[in-house]
Amino acid sequence: MGMELVKFWIRTVIDGVVLIFHFIYIYLECLVKAVFPTRLKSLEGEIILITGAGNGIGKDIAIQLAKSKAKLVCWDILKRDNEDTVGFLKCMGAEAFAYEVDISEKSQVDATAARVKREIGDVTVIINNAGIGKCEKFLNFSPETIEKTFKINVLAHFWILRQFLPKMMQRNRGHIVTVCSIGGLKGNRYMVPYHGSKFAVHGYLESLKEELAHAPNSGDQIKFTTVYPTAVKTRLINGIRFAFRFPSFTPFLESSYVAERIVQGLRSNTERVYVPSYMPFYFFLECFLPTKAQRALTDFMMYDFSPDQRIKHFGEQCAE
Repeated sequence: MGMELVKFWIRTVIDGVVLIFHFIYIYLECLVKAVFPTRLKSLEGEIILITGAGNGIGKDIAIQLAKSKAKLVCWDILKRDNEDTVGFLKCMGAEAFAYEVDISEKSQVDATAARVKREIGDVTVIINNAGIGKCEKFLNFSPETIEKTFKINVLAHFWILRQFLPKMMQRNRGHIVTVCSIGGLKGNRYMVPYHGSKFAVHGYLESLKEELAHAPNSGDQIKFTTVYPTAVKTRLINGIRFAFRFPSFTPFLESSYVAERIVQGLRSNTERVYVPSYMPFYFFLECFLPTKAQRALTDFMMYDFSPDQRIKHFGEQCAE
């Protein structure tokens, strides 16, 4: 028993020293990347799946990738919008394909994935972008709305990954890009299902990354990029009244700018992309505050956040 204890502590000391040198290496690597920006990788020849490509961030991501020489597989439930996106991409010289699919239905995901594999090939980059959200008091949400929110925002990711991840693991290469939300790190009132789903997205990705990191030669080289934007000017914010005390600190983001940051994160293999980029600093400062103070700070920064179904488009509001 005594010898086993000695061996344990010798092993612990050795592993501890290795860990310290590993930390030093990581910090030096970060310093080098800060001084000498990482060379962006080429996407030529990749097969990139983009969900929610018919409008908003998804459409802008596709446009950003039009000159990448990758094959763009565009999924959306809105057939006409999706076909318009693909038509525009083809005019830009891109090789793009439109698929109408309701990703909330596993059977449709499975069937469409089979078509993609048969008609185009194995997807090498997944961009899980499609999502829905609604602003309403918690008890006013219908069970159908709650279920649909989780089906699209969370479960659809599982069905898509189960279709395309096995081949990535077999090749030990690929990239999984996910549009999460700052709402996946910090909750807000009147959007309980949405924030709950985004917290779930953040959680499952952290777990999946950890699992694949411990799968030598069968997943440890698969890259992840998770994106955490604040409010973006898309259809998602219809029906919400916002009032920020300092709009320049928490601006409404243009979807084209968010898409640009997403593609940059993809090409630089950045694991987490925050938009705006200073949001981690805000969370760092907030963690030193008591819970009640955090809530008071949020109310101070955003003094109005409420459902208003009369607001149908960003910047367009019915008269009082």
